[in-house]
Amino acid sequence: MKRRDFLQQTGFGLAMVGASSFILRSDARPTPRSLDAAEAETIFSEVSGAGLDDLKPTVARDIGPFYRSGAPYRAKLTPPFEPGTVLVVSGRVWSFETKKPLPNAALDLWQVDNQTADYSAGNGDFKNRTRLTADESGAFEFETVHPIPYAPGPNFWRAPHIHFIATAAKHKQLVSEMFFKGDAKQDVDRLFHASLAVPIVKKSINGKEYETAVFDIVLEAEK
Repeated sequence: MKRRDFLQQTGFGLAMVGASSFILRSDARPTPRSLDAAEAETIFSEVSGAGLDDLKPTVARDIGPFYRSGAPYRAKLTPPFEPGTVLVVSGRVWSFETKKPLPNAALDLWQVDNQTADYSAGNGDFKNRTRLTADESGAFEFETVHPIPYAPGPNFWRAPHIHFIATAAKHKQLVSEMFFKGDAKQDVDRLFHASLAVPIVKKSINGKEYETAVFDIVLEAEK
């Protein structure tokens, strides 16, 4: 493949062939460089339909046996051209006590492979694993493919989810999971929690279909 053709085909965030621009740049609202209290409340209200007084700490989940440290920093969990529906997740990391976004919060994310229903080994193979740093307004955004349900054992189903660890200065580390409303197996997944499920919005750009979701994370301060 010629270099020019490769660049043209991978211009869609290395997610879809044939689109001419990055999905995130084409459809995302610009992130404010800084936020005061009023701006933060406006953004939260637009997304949640609630006020900052309604912020609740994000429910924790067990870390499970498949976490591996050392994932690379990148804005995309999955490899180029990974089969599945492209999913763009955005949100902010908030402080429960101050009701303000947490700048430079760190996220460590991992999910199951859509083809094998396994997690990567994490010993040099960091497929479907990444780390992110939120910006100065606590905002983050990453691209992946919509995860699949899987059965890790007899009579045990997991609904589609993305694991994450969130950390921020002077706040407790949070281990939890993201779920998406309407996915299969949520009724039989004993680790599912309704407060961790967010709606999916389907969109299209340059003739390609993809999904978006907004998942805000609320951390508690250290005591």
